[in-house]
Amino acid sequence: MKLSVVLLILKFGATLLLLTQASPYSPWLTTQNHGPLYEGVQLLVSDAKFQAELTWNETEFQLLEAVTAMQGTQTLLDDYEPLIEERLNARLLATRSNNAYQHCYLQHDYAIETFEQELTLKLQRCRAKLTQSLTVLQDESNSELNFIRDAAAEARDVLEICNVVELKGRESDSDHAGITMCVISRVGALDQHLSAAAESFLDLLATEVSADDAAEHEGNSCEAFEELRQLFDTVYADISECVGEWDA
Repeated sequence: MKLSVVLLILKFGATLLLLTQASPYSPWLTTQNHGPLYEGVQLLVSDAKFQAELTWNETEFQLLEAVTAMQGTQTLLDDYEPLIEERLNARLLATRSNNAYQHCYLQHDYAIETFEQELTLKLQRCRAKLTQSLTVLQDESNSELNFIRDAAAEARDVLEICNVVELKGRESDSDHAGITMCVISRVGALDQHLSAAAESFLDLLATEVSADDAAEHEGNSCEAFEELRQLFDTVYADISECVGEWDA
C-alpha cells in the first residue's frame, strides 16, 4: 500500500476517532440516538461532500472566467474584421477622390498597406488560437473536469456502498469495523483523486491561458494583434485629423 494512501487512512481514522470521542460533549451527536460511530461516519462523509462541492465551485469559476475572456476577444475580432475591409475600401476610394483625401492618405500609404496585411494575418492567427483553446477547455470528455463535477455525488454514494445504515443498530453481528474501514478508505481515495484531478485541470487551464505568452515570442499572439490594432487605429485617427485640417 502506498504511503500516501496509508496517511490518508490514518488522517480520516483520526478524524473519525475525534468525532466519536466528542459525542458525550456534543448535544447534536447525542440526541440522534444512532450512536457516535454512525454520526461520526455521517459527518466524515458530509465533510467530503462539502469539500468536493467547494472544489467544483472554484474550478467552475476559474473555467468560466477564462472562457468568458476568450469569447470576449473573439467578439472583438469579429467586430473589427469588417472595419479593416472598410478602411481598405476607403483608401482605394481616396486615390480617386479630392486632393484632401489623396494628400492625407498618401502620407500614411506605406504604413496602411503594411498594417492591413499584417493585421489581417495576426487576427486570423489569434482567432485560430482562441478556437483551439476554447475547444480544449470546453471538451465535455475531459476526465478530470467530469470527476470534479461528480465528486460530491460520489461522496454521497459512499453511505450506500459501505452500507452505513447498519451502524445505526447495535447488533453484534454487524461488521462495524468493516463498514468504518470501507468509509475511511473510500473517502480517502476520493480526497486523493479529487486533489489530483483539480491540480491537473488547473494546470491545463493555466497552460491554455498562458499560451498567448508563448506565441508572443513569434509575434503570433493575440496581444501582438492588439498592439498592431492600436497602431492601425492611430494611423487612421491621424488621417481623419489631417482631412479635417485640410478642409478647414
